Amino acid sequence: MNIGPLLPGRLPSTMLSERLKSSLNSNARELSNLQQQVATGQKFSLLSESPAAALRTIILQSTLERQLQYQTNISTNQSLLAMSETAMNSVGDALNTAKTLALSGVGSTVSDAERVALADQVAALRTQAINAGNTTFRGQYLFSGSLTNVPPFQELADGQVVYNGDGHQVQSYIDTQTLLANNFDGISAFAASSPEIGSDIDPALTLQTRIADLHSGRGAKLGSISVTLDNGTPETQTIDLSRVETIQDLKTVLENAFSGSPVTLTVDIDPSSQNGLRLTPSAGTVAVSNVSGSNLATQLGIASTAVAQINGGDLDPGITLQTTLASLNGGTGIGSTVGTGLVINNGGETHTVDLSTATTIEDVFNLIRTADPNLNLGINEARNGLAISSRISGADFSIGENNGGSNAAGLGIATFSASTPLSELNYGRGVDVNSSNKLQINRRDGSTINIDLSGATTVQDVLDKINDFETFDGTTPLADLNLGQGVPVGATTLDITRRDGSVVNVSLAGDATVQDVLDSINAVDPGNLVASIDPDTNAIRITDNSGTGPLSVASNAVSDALGLAVSETGTDNSVPLQGNFIPIKLQATLNTTGNGITIYDASGTGPLEIPPIELAYALGIDGTESGSDPLVGLQGKEPNPKEATGVLNLLSRLETALRNNDNQGIERIGVKLDAEINRVNGVRSEIGNRLSILEDASGRLQDQELQIREAISRDFDTDLTEVIVEITQRQTAFQANLQVTSQALQLTLLSFL
Repeated sequence: MNIGPLLPGRLPSTMLSERLKSSLNSNARELSNLQQQVATGQKFSLLSESPAAALRTIILQSTLERQLQYQTNISTNQSLLAMSETAMNSVGDALNTAKTLALSGVGSTVSDAERVALADQVAALRTQAINAGNTTFRGQYLFSGSLTNVPPFQELADGQVVYNGDGHQVQSYIDTQTLLANNFDGISAFAASSPEIGSDIDPALTLQTRIADLHSGRGAKLGSISVTLDNGTPETQTIDLSRVETIQDLKTVLENAFSGSPVTLTVDIDPSSQNGLRLTPSAGTVAVSNVSGSNLATQLGIASTAVAQINGGDLDPGITLQTTLASLNGGTGIGSTVGTGLVINNGGETHTVDLSTATTIEDVFNLIRTADPNLNLGINEARNGLAISSRISGADFSIGENNGGSNAAGLGIATFSASTPLSELNYGRGVDVNSSNKLQINRRDGSTINIDLSGATTVQDVLDKINDFETFDGTTPLADLNLGQGVPVGATTLDITRRDGSVVNVSLAGDATVQDVLDSINAVDPGNLVASIDPDTNAIRITDNSGTGPLSVASNAVSDALGLAVSETGTDNSVPLQGNFIPIKLQATLNTTGNGITIYDASGTGPLEIPPIELAYALGIDGTESGSDPLVGLQGKEPNPKEATGVLNLLSRLETALRNNDNQGIERIGVKLDAEINRVNGVRSEIGNRLSILEDASGRLQDQELQIREAISRDFDTDLTEVIVEITQRQTAFQANLQVTSQALQLTLLSFL
């Protein structure tokens, strides 16, 4: 240990004094530092005292702080999930009790009073489930999704329950790379919304389409492509597309690359498909290929050898909020929105949504949300359609057309259409058309008919079987057609544009039957222009072998009444112009407003009635139209309502079925309760899985904490035994310094000799 240095020989007193003071100060500082370590328990307080150890300590302390926060998150998550588990246990108990009550309420031996008592018990179970869903802990609602300050469930009239939360879950880090949800939203835990509706509506590619939205939102990895234009002298350009954002940008960059060249390039949307690009050189051929390390040309659907024109592949643009309505369904849009729109039934209320001001998907959502705030509105995961569901349990939900429009179908959100499978109707119970029962219709003329619907699988099949019940042949009087409104044969001529381009004006004046009409047409050019009856439906068809051009009939009062105001645009003259269905006196159509089937009958002026047998009830067309106007039909009810599938809906439905003595309804809910019990058990299992993950993570973090603290202690914490020994040594050295100093500074006359 240094107590000097003291140089031998004679030294000036000043130098000796400075040397001694320096030695004393050094020992005093070291001693003070050691005493500071003992007092604070830390090896250093300044980074400069031990830079390497300080850096390691800072990193370790930061890691420890994160680990401690993870442990706090885990502890919080465990408490929240444990409380959620308790709530879901209560829901499970309610479901098991409800199953017992449903079994008790089925059958003819149960009295009305007993069913009312059972219904009261079910109502209490619904309240129990609502209270469980509105559980709060640590100042937040457990089942509101990310809206933890909003009570998730609110009871409405007639036992309906609306969910006010969202479909998200709150997540927190339990490790550096691990996020875990600490709650459940009401949709996943309680199935508190109806299944999403929305089908593929095939948005067309537009110049405004973003590259990131191609391929159902997966986009394309931008880079460069190689384009060669060749009209005898090939010119190849490697074109950088890394900065393009939209199809318009891509078009501009590609066209500008050859703007000063002898051969230029035009890029547009392929008009034949409306879903890909078209590249056309001003002369010669065009070829597009990938460059090394990129497949962008392939992703853009335009990789091609030299051709006169490249017609690119389907880029499958995904739907966004800014997607225009005009671009949907391959660019055909959703039909006229003026005077039409949507009819939405939800929670016992009907809302008509006027879409005449809407131009984008976002506009549609805003208009729907204004009309009915109790709907979830979004875009489906495939990015090819909408996703709409109801947040009300205990009530029906449907979307249909208004005033004969096509907007609901165009948006892919109609819950009932001609193509709807019969198996989906009546909450999935379907329609038994293959039993011995037939559809009975008591017509306006007093007669009763029974229509065999066996073999029907879709709503359209049912319509066809009803519409084809009456015989349509040559003897059918024209006066009977179109619900007795007939055909105004004397109003004008039937104007046919033939395949050779010539136009013939066929007079039907005086014609009284369908055969008369056929004869009038066939007399124009016998054997070449031929009209006949479609053997499969009530319609007329026409063939013409005069040429290979299109065959069409102009729209007017006569052609409209005969269903012939149509065109056949192909070049094969053996393919007939297919007329539309012509109703006689009995007609079935879809409701013009809302969902359902409408039956018309022009056989007389009495009431039109369909008795409430099971088949008619399942189709929603049982009832009576008591007026005398044949143009007023018996309008059926919604046969394909959607509903939430969870516990709250089932309890509300079960209560209603018990109060209404609805055995079929009780049986239906009883079956669904089994599935719901299994689903809720799955949620409880998921809670258990999360708690298990948290337990494992907690143990792992505690072990890591010990290791980190040990590492910090080695670099930062004072070793008291070692420091005390060093203090003792420093004190000895300091005492020696003092003694040497006192001796050295005792000057005599000899010191100056």
